[in-house]
Amino acid sequence: AKVQASFTDEQATKAMKEQLTKLAESFKIPGLDIDALVESQRKNIEAMSKAAQLTAEGAAAISQRQLEILRATTEQLTTALRDMKLSGEQQGEFARKAFEGALASTRELADMTVKANTEVFNVVKQRMTEDFEKMRGAFLSGQGKK
Repeated sequence: AKVQASFTDEQATKAMKEQLTKLAESFKIPGLDIDALVESQRKNIEAMSKAAQLTAEGAAAISQRQLEILRATTEQLTTALRDMKLSGEQQGEFARKAFEGALASTRELADMTVKANTEVFNVVKQRMTEDFEKMRGAFLSGQGKK
């Protein structure tokens, strides 16, 4: 799957370069550095691909864990239903443990979701920061030429 994403990134980069070259030729834009523009956009495409990959991996991990929790809960219920001769105290203890288990599972899934979303956000944030720093540098170097 990763090779296919890389191939898609390469195709997108090639198409972008062709379009920017046509644009520069059509409008006769002097000093337009097509390669620098393409490189910047290629990095954006790579960052978005990485973010999508992390999102998919996070969703798969969360789904897998939900399935594991469902299986464990089903086994607990099966055991409880098999042994219907529980006293009131035993029933209360069983209910308390089931509630605590469900609460712990919910926390775990929430933590997994936060972690996955944080990783995706960090990939996008890093790329945006790099772009803004590059624009800032270009702007500041352009001010000295006045």
